[in-house]
Amino acid sequence: MMVRPWVVAAMGLGPVTVWMGPTVDEVARYRIEVKSVVEQDLTQLGQGKQNQAFANTGYFTVTTRDSAGGQSVTFTADSLVPGDESPIPADAAKSVAGTRWHGFRGANGRMGDLEMEGENPAAGILEPGVQSLLPPMARATPAGKAWTDTTDTDNNGIGVRTVTNFQTSDDSFNGTKVVRLAAVYSSAISGARTTPQGPVTIEGTGSGSNTWLVDGSGKCVSASHSADQQLTVSMSQVPQPIPVSVHTEGQVMLLP
Repeated sequence: MMVRPWVVAAMGLGPVTVWMGPTVDEVARYRIEVKSVVEQDLTQLGQGKQNQAFANTGYFTVTTRDSAGGQSVTFTADSLVPGDESPIPADAAKSVAGTRWHGFRGANGRMGDLEMEGENPAAGILEPGVQSLLPPMARATPAGKAWTDTTDTDNNGIGVRTVTNFQTSDDSFNGTKVVRLAAVYSSAISGARTTPQGPVTIEGTGSGSNTWLVDGSGKCVSASHSADQQLTVSMSQVPQPIPVSVHTEGQVMLLP
């Protein structure tokens, strides 16, 4: 028996993020590519270590509108394209198109809880990434700033506490001056959820880094991330927890 990779690999979507400045009725589209490597140690089942590498590409529209004390934000999943070997079924990926999430971004840049329109399990696994699409960066933050933030999120029953160190600096992109926002984080992961395989409990830790390049208008023109998670997955069909490691790398590009 193998644990469905999307159950745990989806945990790595959280770091895939973009940043948009606080403007009225601002709309932008992004292409997000995420590459994942999942290793499951099934030695206790006599199958040894199992590895799977795959990629998924998503297209998102982000709409922001100034509101009292911050911004109202709508995220729309335009499409999700599973790559070769992706564990996300084609029909499930197709059903994601048109899914919307609504939330509010405070004046400090921190994104609050999101509400998804309707119910869609396939779209639900994208929520960690959608939740962090707008990182906690206040309006017009200049280079040379540093701060630490602690966040608690819930991903369909899986709680994640993350401590992040942020740093801004000057940079350039295609000859244009931009601000680089760099983040290094560690996280504790714990919780349970119901999957097609039955109840699953996930415990573990994560670490990673993010980088955003933000132009003078406040838009992210490019972003990247790298993350690692060391997890144990417990299921009723398996007598002992299964060790699982997840490595993800992501690239974000602003579309014309």
